[in-house]
Parts: sequence; C-alpha cells; structure tokens
Amino acid sequence: MGLGDKMFKGMAWSAIERISIQAVQFVIGIVLLRILSPPEFDIIAILLVFITISQVFIDSGFTKALIQKQNRTNDDISTVFIFNIVISLVCYALLWLVAPLIANFYQIEELVLLLRVLAISLIVNALFTVPVTLYTIELDFKVITKVNFLSSIISGAIAIYMAYVGFGVWALVAQTLIKSVLTAILIWFGLKWKPNWVFSKGSLKELFSYGSNLLISSILNTSVNKLYELVIPKVTSPGNLGYYTSGTRITDFIFGIMNAVLERVLLPGLASLQDQIETLVKHTRSIIRATALITVPIFIFLATVAEPLILILMTDKWLPAVPIMQIFCIARAITIISGINVNLLYVIGRTDLALRQQYAKLSIRVVLLIAALKYGILFIALAELASTTIHFFINTYYPGKIMKYGSLNQIKDMLPIIFSGLIMSLCVFLIIGRIENNLAKLCLAPVIAIPIYFTFIRLFKVQELQMLLTKAKGLKKK
Repeated sequence: MGLGDKMFKGMAWSAIERISIQAVQFVIGIVLLRILSPPEFDIIAILLVFITISQVFIDSGFTKALIQKQNRTNDDISTVFIFNIVISLVCYALLWLVAPLIANFYQIEELVLLLRVLAISLIVNALFTVPVTLYTIELDFKVITKVNFLSSIISGAIAIYMAYVGFGVWALVAQTLIKSVLTAILIWFGLKWKPNWVFSKGSLKELFSYGSNLLISSILNTSVNKLYELVIPKVTSPGNLGYYTSGTRITDFIFGIMNAVLERVLLPGLASLQDQIETLVKHTRSIIRATALITVPIFIFLATVAEPLILILMTDKWLPAVPIMQIFCIARAITIISGINVNLLYVIGRTDLALRQQYAKLSIRVVLLIAALKYGILFIALAELASTTIHFFINTYYPGKIMKYGSLNQIKDMLPIIFSGLIMSLCVFLIIGRIENNLAKLCLAPVIAIPIYFTFIRLFKVQELQMLLTKAKGLKKK
C-alpha cells in the first residue's frame, strides 16, 4: 500500500473514531446542558483547566518523540511509560495541595473536593497514553475507535442519570473519571506490547531532546488557551464562562474530529518523507486542499445556522452563545489549516522552530486577551479570532522559507474552496431568513447548501474532490 493510500486509510479510520466519539459526546453534552445550569458548567470548566495543563506535563512531548523516531526500541517505549506514571503522581500531589488555594481564589468551597477527585483521572490517563501512541504509530485506529466509543457511551449515560437525579456538577466529574478508567482497562486488551519496566536514562535524554521543545510549546499554548477560562469567571458575570464554552461546543465538535485526525496521521504518515522536501510539499498541498474542501463549508454553514441550531439544541437560555459560536466557526477553520504547518516542522524534526513561533503567537494572544477582557465575552471571542488569523501567517513563515510553500501559496490553493463556501452561505442566509420556524430553517438549510457548494467546487475544477471520492470508494471495497 502506497503512502498516500495508507495515510488516507488512517485518516478514514481516525475520522470514524473521532466522528463516533464526538457525536456521542456532543449528544451527551447537549442533554447535560439542558439539565444543568450555566454556573455548574463554569465550575467544571475551571477544574478542567488544571487537569488539561497537568496532562501536558505528563506527556512532556514524549509521545510525538516516539512517533517521530524511526528506530524506537522497547526500552524507549518502557521509559516513556514509566515517566508518564511518575509525573502523573507528582501532578496529582501538587493539585491536592493547591486545591484549597484555587477554591479560595474563586470563592467556591466545593472546588477542593471536586478537584481532588477529578485529578485521579491524571493517574489513570497515564496508564493508556503509551498504548494509544503505539496504535497511532501503526495508523491503526480500529481498537481506539471501539474503546473510546464504548467508554464514552457508558460514562455519558451514567453522567446523564446523575445529573437528572440531582448530583449537579458531580455528574460531570463522574463522566470524566469513568471514561478514563474504562479506556485504561479496555485499551490493554489485544495490545501485544508489554512494558519491560526498564527506565533508560539514555532513552529519556534522547527523546527529551526532541520532546522538550514540544513540552514548552504545549505548556505555553495550553496555559494561554485556558487563561480565558480562568479569567472569565473572575472578571465577568456568573454563567458567562458557561455561555462562552457552550458557544464553542458545536464548533469544537467538528474541530475535534478534524484536528485529531490530522494530528494523528500527519506526523506518523509523513515522517518517512522528512528528508524528501519536494515530495513532502506535494503531499502537503494535497492535504491542505482536501482538508479545506471538507472543513471550510462545514464551518461556514454552521456560522450561518448558529441561532436556530442553538435554540433547538440548547433552548433559549443559551442564546448569548450564538455570536460566540459564529466567531469560533471562522477561527476553528483557520486553526485547522494553520496546524498542518506546525506538523510540517515536527515532521522534519524542527521543533525548535515551532517553539520559536509559539513565543510570538502567545505574546499576541495575551495582549489581545488583556485588551478584550473589560469588554466581555463577545470581544474575548473576537480577540481569539484576530489572534488565530495572525497565527496562520506566523505558522506558515518557516514552511514558506524552508519549503517554498508559505501563506500566499496556501491561500491561493484554497481560494476556490473559500469562494464556493461563501456563495453557499449567502444563498442559505437569504433563503432561510424568510422562514419563521427554526426547525424548518435547519431542515431546509443543508438542502440548499450542498448542491450549491458542490456545483461551484466542480465549476472551479477542484481536483481533490474527485481524489477523495475515488479513495473513499477504494476504502469501501476493501
């Protein structure tokens, strides 16, 4: 099987896994949104900030280092496995100690126990990080799909029941913990690799030379990403963080699928081409156009139907989330394409350049965030869109310099797709704007959007459409 076919098959299975999991989590999330209140979602959002940042330390960039390294040994893998467990215990101990300080800062006493219980998931997650990485290296996502699907359904069902009978925010804590435990148990079934419990300082040093830049970059990026969620409850009205995160929920459903697929497949798929720049660029151009072909119309469509979608799914108590969702639809579409460029630097082993870019990007985000804070969540979302747009040009700088495939060439490649999406959106907006019933708007919108979009894609002769259709048929036959 050629590299292109192998990568497409990996993307297809990864997409199936992401779509199924995100769909389950999305439905569960909508049900929980209808049961729980915005302030309760404020609390879980605060807790998850600290869990997410801690998770970055646990991985320390080692999983990507394992993927990028072509001659990895069992000692390398076992060293990362042991390292993850040790760091998870350290992170848990630190969160246990600082829990009272966090609760005092937000003046929410129950945060102490909630954080100490939720942080157990860090230790559990450390047990399956390496097994998931090993499946990823082989571009084999069948097992991951089954495990995540099953654990998501069971944990979600329990969370809904707990929310319904009055457990409040504890239902969300239970959902995270149960999913982690089930994933850890199920992922080890059928796994051929077993740790040899060897901790090699040589392996650690070698892997850390690649992963350290990723670690610093991830810590900075995650901290700034979550800074929004830490600051919003402190400087705005109660419930505003709930509106903000709910506004990103639907967009993150699509973003989570696409970004996870690309993150999983790009590095292991393109790593073998790290010394063949011309071939690497050829594959990258095709990947960017194919990605834009799918993501651009979806995000533009979602922005167009945001209001009736939120009113139907979440009820009118979440109406302030509509403009947040529309802004993030555009931001997430840009972020997906921008992220492909970062992965290119990982492929050629230049994590130092990725880190250098990260310093510039985070400086811009912090400045824009500070400027927007006093104006409320709408301007905070606009600041995120502005920084995301600037980040695209920063991320494409080194690919342009090293590979002669920078921002202008990438935009030029995507222009027919962007133009087709905008025409589609305008037609949908003009037609459904005359309709009163929200359900009727949502039913009619895709009927209008799909034929218009594909008509213009064919008119502009976007070759990636036929490529995707051909490969999809080939995958179906197999």
